[in-house]
Amino acid sequence: MSNIVVVGAGILGLTNALNLLKLDESNKVTVVAQHFPTDFEFKNIYTSPIAGANWCSFAKKDDLVVQEIDKIGYRKFYKFIKEQPEAGVTQRIDVAYVTHEKFKKDGYVKELPWFGFGEFAKEIGFRELKEDEFDNKKFAYGYEFNGMVIRTSYYMTFLINECWKLSGAAEGPNARFSIKRGTVNALKEAFQLHSSGNEADFVINCTGLNVRQLEDIENYEKRKMFPIRGVVYVAKNTTGISKITSVEAGLDDEMLYIMPRREGELIIGGCFQIGNESRNVEVELRDRILGRCIKFLPQFKWDGLEIIREQVGFRPARKGGFRIERTGKIIHCYGVGGSGFQSSWGCADKVAQLLYQNVSKL
Repeated sequence: MSNIVVVGAGILGLTNALNLLKLDESNKVTVVAQHFPTDFEFKNIYTSPIAGANWCSFAKKDDLVVQEIDKIGYRKFYKFIKEQPEAGVTQRIDVAYVTHEKFKKDGYVKELPWFGFGEFAKEIGFRELKEDEFDNKKFAYGYEFNGMVIRTSYYMTFLINECWKLSGAAEGPNARFSIKRGTVNALKEAFQLHSSGNEADFVINCTGLNVRQLEDIENYEKRKMFPIRGVVYVAKNTTGISKITSVEAGLDDEMLYIMPRREGELIIGGCFQIGNESRNVEVELRDRILGRCIKFLPQFKWDGLEIIREQVGFRPARKGGFRIERTGKIIHCYGVGGSGFQSSWGCADKVAQLLYQNVSKL
């Protein structure tokens, strides 16, 4: 039996908690965090519940490790679609258009993603669009595949409920799962926060950008962490859009993506501002992003679009990519940037391997 404390209740923290409960019936897991997905108030630093969330792997063509991580996530989410609709994951065709400006910037070479090749491409139904399937005046090429939209707050609450199902009790010595609201200033403190009252055997560090505040993380490691600011607009879907739709326009830190949720909402977004930690939503940014809807997708109904709310979040990125590493009895799992949901199950699989194989890296 292992007493495990997971620090952080973002998508990586909750996925690791559930995975460890499933892997070993003797594990007892306590999640310690400042914020939880059931909190009414949105927090900018707590990004997971306000993310748009789909599956569209950012892995580079030569990054086989992250590709394998993201394959695990794709298959897991499709299993939820088929077997557990309460998870809040909905099947959607995911279509991407590339403008002539972006095509020129890429040297007139089609930059198809890694998942557009090989057996996995067949598995997800990837195909290039025919020329009569898009506006040739605006776009050079496009592609689509069988994707998904994840209603993030539903899904994260679902993860907590799945943990409770495995707990065996709501609290007390027989409970395998518990949550505690609190602030951890140093990871060494977390060993004393297990609900059993005993010292934890392992601590899983899923603190995201809050790594920068931990006293026992090396300064050089803290400096690797940086935010990628995103702004999304939640709107009523009166447009007629039924597919996840993105437009790559060749801009450095902006694009357009639209995700139709099953509840009749749209998530509209498209900025990736590195190092920007402003919590304000600029009118100019909103005008640019919503203006691209009309410019690139005029076939849909944009008149009278009702914006329900605007949300700012900070994707927790790291120089050098994901950190999934064991140091003694601490296993680090953070720095995934905007890949949190799609990479969550693959990352949790790596964490479990580190825990049970007693190695520092895989």
